[in-house]
Amino acid sequence: MEKSSINVLDYLYLLVRRWKWIVANFLIVCIVAGAISLLLPEWYASTAVILPPKEEKEQFGLTAILSEIPIPKLRLGEKGTPADIFIGILKSRSVAERMVDQFDLMQVYGVQLREEALRTLAKLTEVGKTDEGMISVRVLDRTPERCAEMANAYIAYLDEMNQEIGARWEADRKAFAEEQYIKARKGLEIAQDSLQTFQKRHQIISVENQAEVVIRAAAELETEIMGLQLQLKSLEASSLSRSHPEVAFVKKRIEIRENQLRSLKTGRGGSDGGSGFFLPLDDIPQLQMEFLRYQMDMQVQAALVQFLRQRVEEKQMEAAKSIPTISVVDVAVPPEIRDSPNRRMIVSISGLFSIVFMLFWILAMEYIHAIREGGGKNAEKLQRIWDALRWRKAAR
Repeated sequence: MEKSSINVLDYLYLLVRRWKWIVANFLIVCIVAGAISLLLPEWYASTAVILPPKEEKEQFGLTAILSEIPIPKLRLGEKGTPADIFIGILKSRSVAERMVDQFDLMQVYGVQLREEALRTLAKLTEVGKTDEGMISVRVLDRTPERCAEMANAYIAYLDEMNQEIGARWEADRKAFAEEQYIKARKGLEIAQDSLQTFQKRHQIISVENQAEVVIRAAAELETEIMGLQLQLKSLEASSLSRSHPEVAFVKKRIEIRENQLRSLKTGRGGSDGGSGFFLPLDDIPQLQMEFLRYQMDMQVQAALVQFLRQRVEEKQMEAAKSIPTISVVDVAVPPEIRDSPNRRMIVSISGLFSIVFMLFWILAMEYIHAIREGGGKNAEKLQRIWDALRWRKAAR
């Protein structure tokens, strides 16, 4: 086996011997990289920061129309937070198209198609949440003034669209509340008519008072009948005949009172009861239940009308108020320092790469030279590789 003729000290010696090459290459690369970095277009970045909206039940009309009353809700915003909705609006095509029109970005970006301008704007715009949970809009542009104006324009368009959507949803809420109020008013009128018809049909003024009068009258009749029956038994026990006028009189009175009691119970027959103010005793439970049902229905409809009327008034007052604007934490300002290119980094990385490249190139060249000088199989293999490369080059 052939022993290696190069050790670590040899490598170090080679590098030291070629230090001029390394330094020269380093300087040339750094100068070229610096010149290229000077030719690269300068980009500036400006950022605007806003507070995320609070997660409330009726925040900008995203989760409910009238959350306090049992009516259908708009299923808006349930799959994301209000902050996510703000970010979605900022990334929407509507906002992007407004930006393209306001800043004439087709000419600024040097494109012919509107879609290309939208894609370029999306690449140069970064919308997201900060570590503190706030919403930031960062825009890159060739001029510091325009990138700040564009970042602030995003916030302005967000505020504008938020107001438009909020006003539209407020109008929908108000219209829905008014529609429900009208329906409730009609329901109240129907309930009142039904109760009035029921009262007229059964001649009811107050079920409780009328029932109390009927029950008291029936009890008095029962008591009087029992007294008359005892009187009749006393007369019969005194050896008076059935045809005796006094006995006949008592029997007649018993018959009259029984007819009156029967009239109170059934509401039919009799000349002194069972009509007018008196309710049929047998029908009182059912009439009372029906009366309470009609009365409860009317009271529920009246309460709903009152509730919805208050809601309509509230919505009218809310519509008259100004819609809250976006809470801006940091307004975008023109940057004093460019964002890119980072010339120092470009030159540093290029110089470091040139040093590494020269180290490997010098070592590789010296290694090849050592193999050629040493001869042997490795030298033959290297020569065949070199001949093959030359043959391919000549063949071309």
